[in-house]
Amino acid sequence: MMIMETIDDFDTIDVELDEFFKHKQRSRCKYEFLNTVTDEALDECTIPEINLNDLEGMSEDEAPQEKQSDSEGDDEDKLQFQYSTHDSKVKWNNMKPVLGERYESPHQLKLCLKNYSISRGYPIRFKKCDSVRLVAVCASDLEKFQCPFVVRASWMSTKRSFQIKKMVEQHTRVRNFRSANLMDPTWIARQFLKEMIRKPNLKFKEMQAIIQIRFHCKVSWSKCYRAKCRAISLIDGKLSDHYVKVWDYGHELMRSNPGSTIQIFVTVNPDNTITFHRVYTCFKAIKEGWKVGCRRVIGLDGSFLKGQCKGELLTAIGRDANNHVYPIAWAVVENENKPNWQWFLELLHDDLELQGDLDLCVISDQHKLYANFRKVFSGIEFKNMFWTVAKSTVEGDFKLNMEKIREVNPAAYHHLMAKEHKSWCMAFFKGGMA
Repeated sequence: MMIMETIDDFDTIDVELDEFFKHKQRSRCKYEFLNTVTDEALDECTIPEINLNDLEGMSEDEAPQEKQSDSEGDDEDKLQFQYSTHDSKVKWNNMKPVLGERYESPHQLKLCLKNYSISRGYPIRFKKCDSVRLVAVCASDLEKFQCPFVVRASWMSTKRSFQIKKMVEQHTRVRNFRSANLMDPTWIARQFLKEMIRKPNLKFKEMQAIIQIRFHCKVSWSKCYRAKCRAISLIDGKLSDHYVKVWDYGHELMRSNPGSTIQIFVTVNPDNTITFHRVYTCFKAIKEGWKVGCRRVIGLDGSFLKGQCKGELLTAIGRDANNHVYPIAWAVVENENKPNWQWFLELLHDDLELQGDLDLCVISDQHKLYANFRKVFSGIEFKNMFWTVAKSTVEGDFKLNMEKIREVNPAAYHHLMAKEHKSWCMAFFKGGMA
């Protein structure tokens, strides 16, 4: 009985050694296609015999040596399984946890599980969630449904990655899309960033209706209120961060557009903090294009900047050969006043090289002649008579139409004649300005 047990043991060892030598012999085959040979074909392979007498008198370099495969190390690396890395840019409703997947932090995995639960309708709860480990299970009654779904994750021992170590994806509970408890204000705020940018005055009832349609969940009014506040803070916070990089922005414009004019000014406060003051921008290609192919007309205007970062936008606009709007230069200032306009126009004067140019026509929103005229002389009759005079193409028509106004109301006639008629009547415009 003892002899049989010993024989059985040696048979087992022989089989294991036979498999081991087959594997070594397969890896040492000269050609790569022999690595896929079957066990039957491998048994038929013959190794050429070497006569020891022929090796006598040979040096070590001349003697045949056993050649090792260069790809043996590469094959071992390929055999090592490469775990996937979570892509945070994937759309929220396409996120899905995968066994072995690596994450940046437990917070990133928690967000992925939230998106997975809300999009697929399987409610989950976090049994354990801290900076070391995360355990997520089904939120249903275990005694009633006995859902085996579970996700266990922790930090990897060799790499600074948070990895899913165990996962059972199977669900025995039906979908109900009632994961409102997972929709915290921060999660809702991230989903409504685009809506809040397009419609800052979005009402809370509208947010509740959108959530009901999009996510099939009902949330409270207070949660929508907190989500809207956080969304606004995210949007405004990003705008504030942009002003910190104003110097980098100016240097990048100068690098990518050589010859442009970029003027940035800041204010140093008494507490040694720096506050943005104003910035002027005029690209070289734009100002050269205006000199060559645009009409000698420049329109000046200012516009309020709304949002967290207040201020005003000053612009200089021209007209190209197709009578289309042609932006020339623009500036962001704290408010619209005479010093800022003077600073803006001096830079624009130097960029466009307007020294001694008398053919230039400058139009600003302060020259609203008819708006001022209408405040004193209102009515359809005065309106039609005014535009008839303004559109007169020859000097004779201008005098004739002005006489008609004087017959109706001498005060209106003197009001218009007090203005420089060369700046508002077409009869006195030059060809390049018309």
